[in-house]
Amino acid sequence: MILVRAMNIWVIQVGEPISFVDGNGRCFRAEMLVNRLVERGHCVMRWTSTFNHLRKSFRFLDCQTVSFGSRLRYRFLHGPTAYRTSVSFDHFQHDRELADAFSASISEESIPDVILCSVPPLRLTRRVADYANAHGVPLIVDVRDTWPDSLLASLHFLLRPIAKWFLRHDRRRARQIFYRARGITAISTECLRWGVKQADRKLGPWDVVFPVGCEEPPKKIFSDEEDRKEFLRGIHAEDAKMIVTYIGRAGASFDGKLVLKLMYDSFGRHGKSVQFIVAGEGPGLQLFEKNQPKLPNLTVVGWLDRTSLYRLLAVTSIGLLPYKNVHRLDIRNKPLDFLSMGVPVISSLPGDFAELLSRCNCGLTFPAGSYEMLHSHFDRLLRTPQLCKLMGENGLKEFCDHFAANDIYGAFVDHLERFHKSHDVTPFRKTF
Repeated sequence: MILVRAMNIWVIQVGEPISFVDGNGRCFRAEMLVNRLVERGHCVMRWTSTFNHLRKSFRFLDCQTVSFGSRLRYRFLHGPTAYRTSVSFDHFQHDRELADAFSASISEESIPDVILCSVPPLRLTRRVADYANAHGVPLIVDVRDTWPDSLLASLHFLLRPIAKWFLRHDRRRARQIFYRARGITAISTECLRWGVKQADRKLGPWDVVFPVGCEEPPKKIFSDEEDRKEFLRGIHAEDAKMIVTYIGRAGASFDGKLVLKLMYDSFGRHGKSVQFIVAGEGPGLQLFEKNQPKLPNLTVVGWLDRTSLYRLLAVTSIGLLPYKNVHRLDIRNKPLDFLSMGVPVISSLPGDFAELLSRCNCGLTFPAGSYEMLHSHFDRLLRTPQLCKLMGENGLKEFCDHFAANDIYGAFVDHLERFHKSHDVTPFRKTF
């Protein structure tokens, strides 16, 4: 057995929800990794933001520090400028403020042994890379998005030259960040290749893909059959033969009009025997709330905590992921939620998830904006419940084999421990 010396590690990620502040009770990638690092005996400083990126609201109105025992601290950096959309001058200003807040805070902390920092945002990560370089701290960059190239790919080709000029500083920052990183981790092969390209080198031993992992659902969702029936009554689906669910944020990329048309058509043909549930938050929900009085087969439940989400997915027959203008090719949390509960999916997501649905036969993909194909897939699954069952079982197996959080983040910690051992140049630094 190889003994691993405890690390003092900084994990820097500012865009994810935080379970103990944001109220959902759900842990995302950075938080699950942090929890497993602490379980292994390492000391972790988690740097995040006072601003909730998903809900576009402030958690706190100034910098905060929250401690959990002697081995885990959360530092919330404050950028006072709020923003409503991800691509906006307010967001750029907010990122600048976070970078300044980080620079103003680091003198208060002991120098860590290892830093793991997520991109984007690039301005903050550039400050982190400068700090790591100045103090001889080995840096790993975790790629969540290929910004700004991901934005350029989504634009009309006539707009790209202007956007390239506007984003030239971010493109330069990306190259500088990855040049200084000792290793690159990423949520997908595409993201890893992009990071290595920015570094202008070949793939190295510390460049590894760790896909997004999802927590495994509890074994028992309902206490008994009456509990299940009571939940169905609460979502007005007690008489439904099939339940179709959308979960997630209804933002600019959510194709609400396409789903609403499907709901109207389904009510005309099937009545309330097929019930649609929309769970989440965002401006796109207003469309469904406005039409709910005219659609007895629609229930809008809003944002759900983790327990309620599992209960909803446990009674769901088909999951919907109807998006437009999506250029990310990796797999995110919401698709994995469906797979983890054995729910077949009808999706317009491109890239890795579309390939997974086809390869594993656990769902169907339609071209973004194509109502004809969406309706065809929907009708096919309604007519063949045995196919729904098979696809759900296939999806659950794929989740257990490749996306269970315990396996992914356990391997991630192993990787960080090996990285630390290989780059252990500060054996006498104190931890906080």
